[in-house]
Amino acid sequence: MPDQDPAVLLKAVLGASPFAVIVLDLKGHVTLWNSAAERIFGWTSEEVLGRPLPIVPDADSQGAPPVETQLHGAAQGGVDARRRKKDGTSVAVEIWVSPLKDCDGSLRGRLALLADVTERRAVEREVKNLMAETEVARSGIQAERRFRDLLEAAPDAIIEVNRDGHIVLLNRVTERMFGYNRDELLNRSVDLLIPEDLRPTHSLHRGRYWHHPETRLMGSGLALQGRRKDGSYFPVEISLSPLKSEDEFHITAIIRDTTERKQAEDNIRAIQERYTHELSETNRELEARNREIERANRLKSEFLASMSHELRTPLHTVIGFSELLAEELEGPLNEKQKRFVNHIHKDSLHLLELINDVLDLSKIEAGKVVLRRETFDLAGAVEETLASIRPLGTAKDIHIETHIADLSAIQADRVRFKQILFNLLSNAVKFTPEGGRVEVDATFEDGLVRVVVSDTGIGIPAHEHRSVFDKFYQLSATTKGVREGTGLGLAITKHLVEQHGGHIWVESELGEGSRFSFTIPFSRAEGRGAAS
Repeated sequence: MPDQDPAVLLKAVLGASPFAVIVLDLKGHVTLWNSAAERIFGWTSEEVLGRPLPIVPDADSQGAPPVETQLHGAAQGGVDARRRKKDGTSVAVEIWVSPLKDCDGSLRGRLALLADVTERRAVEREVKNLMAETEVARSGIQAERRFRDLLEAAPDAIIEVNRDGHIVLLNRVTERMFGYNRDELLNRSVDLLIPEDLRPTHSLHRGRYWHHPETRLMGSGLALQGRRKDGSYFPVEISLSPLKSEDEFHITAIIRDTTERKQAEDNIRAIQERYTHELSETNRELEARNREIERANRLKSEFLASMSHELRTPLHTVIGFSELLAEELEGPLNEKQKRFVNHIHKDSLHLLELINDVLDLSKIEAGKVVLRRETFDLAGAVEETLASIRPLGTAKDIHIETHIADLSAIQADRVRFKQILFNLLSNAVKFTPEGGRVEVDATFEDGLVRVVVSDTGIGIPAHEHRSVFDKFYQLSATTKGVREGTGLGLAITKHLVEQHGGHIWVESELGEGSRFSFTIPFSRAEGRGAAS
């Protein structure tokens, strides 16, 4: 027979189970809600999946712990309780709880089986009430008839045993469950219904029970078995109640065949073990893949760092000789030659900028970027950075304004601070159309310097606000319709800001320009604001 698909098998078991099967994750949210749970409590799986458990204790629960508490405790046997349904009415349930753990023993959630025992509890209460009435008026014919009718209507086997251990009363379910007819059981020892190897032990237990009789509820945690007429054994649960009249002392036993429930529990347990094993195997595969990815990423970073160093040496030579040629120390150049030399010099500088970005990224990923903090003047650092940016703005007729608070000093890595500002300003100029405006504002608040670089550029769609800080991410278009750079500038900028203990974010709408803001800790002397 081919292997069954565990998912199909699990679905079949859950669909056929008469018990409500509920699984909660570690947050207490429902991850499994089978059809029996829908039938018993009224909520559909769509209404509860991914949400906190809607079942709450009924006012008549008499202090029974809520399902949420049970599902987050240790493994428990059957617990009797009353719970509210979706329509506000209550239902009597019996609850079994087990923790869900993976093969490493880590808790993943809780599994609960809940059985609707409303009818059974009602019958048990009625039986108990009826027995109390018969204790007062046992000889009454009407009471005996009512008791007999109820006895025969009960869903479980019910027997009454006298002090000698002989069966003096039984219902039809007892006949069907054990395979005997009434005459074969009446006035016979109850040991007839017990496995032969357990009869000596049962006789001792029965003797102790007569000396200390007390009610024992169904599902008390004992693993019990019954014996049919054909010699076969089957699992049972038994509730015992002492019954004392004026002249006799009897025991009433309610017996339930739990074969189907045990089979369902065994099937669920087997599926859970198989799922745990498969999950463990998958986790091991993922761990191995993650190690391979980490190794590949490390090798990539080392390669990029090595190649960046190797490329910068000849590139500096190209830049140096193009600058010497432009100075015409070895003779004049014609206009075409000057244009060629200018292209070589400009593109070499651009290539050097890209290589520097890749090298910075490699250092960041290798954890080799170390800040060299010093105290410096904020306004001076901003002006030095703008000196490199203004020629780019002038070429596009972009007006650049600054509004710098009078801060006597800030403590940061001066070089890296200027790199952060340069990256934001160069992006602002790049993505702002000709004739636009770029502004730099710096203020102090709550122990932080806040710097804002705003522009009147093309803007950034809301869904890209987080992505712009990712490595190698590039906006869909620039003002020229081409993509420039490596897409590393903002990723490097974000890392440098956060390494200073600050935070960076963007506010922008498509076509409405952008505002990039970042904060870093500072020290200052009192002063007044200035604008230029």
